Amino acid sequence: MLQDTGRVILRCPGATVNNPKKSLCLPLLLALTFTAGTAPAGAEEDEEPPGWPPEDTGGRYVPVPPEYYEPVDFAACGSTVTMTSGDVREVEQKVRVRSDGRIVITYRGGATVDLFRASDEAFIDELNVSGRGSERYSADQTELSVSLRGPSIIWPVSAADTAALTAAGFPESFYFERGHLTIDVEFSGDPAVVDPIAVEVTRNTTRDLKDVCEMLDEAAEAAS
Repeated sequence: MLQDTGRVILRCPGATVNNPKKSLCLPLLLALTFTAGTAPAGAEEDEEPPGWPPEDTGGRYVPVPPEYYEPVDFAACGSTVTMTSGDVREVEQKVRVRSDGRIVITYRGGATVDLFRASDEAFIDELNVSGRGSERYSADQTELSVSLRGPSIIWPVSAADTAALTAAGFPESFYFERGHLTIDVEFSGDPAVVDPIAVEVTRNTTRDLKDVCEMLDEAAEAAS
């Protein structure tokens, strides 16, 4: 989901009240898989996210946890698309836990992903998703702001995500090479409710944007 998700978004399998990002907290790849329901391929729905809440890194960038690079399945183009990490895996994160409980995570470093569409076996190899990203959590973690710079890949996983992207004029899932995208997400705080109650695109300066489904169509045609 715009979760971010990168990208979304740190890949975190599972979801808990302390980590509303159900599966992908990955702004860079982001897959912003927003913050609600795309699970890493093969992951259990009730699996606890590793390393949450994260520890403050003391102002230093450190390598992201291995879970960041796990495969992720998401619905797109009337099919299932699997995203796997490519050959470039150089992402680092810096975590700041503020005294009032707010958490800020920033990401940098090179990364590529491969995309595979199940319906026709369309394949995109080594897509650059090295754009910087950040996640800002409120102290009670009911509010999240995800910011991404290109190149990044985005797709929704909840109705709120879809509505927010549609309202902003985006296709179902997309890739942008340049510019800046910020998405604010709000959760109810009820541990039984994983999907966000509100999603809003608050900044959009994206450029060189491409529809992921059209990219896969072109890849399938080139391979035929």
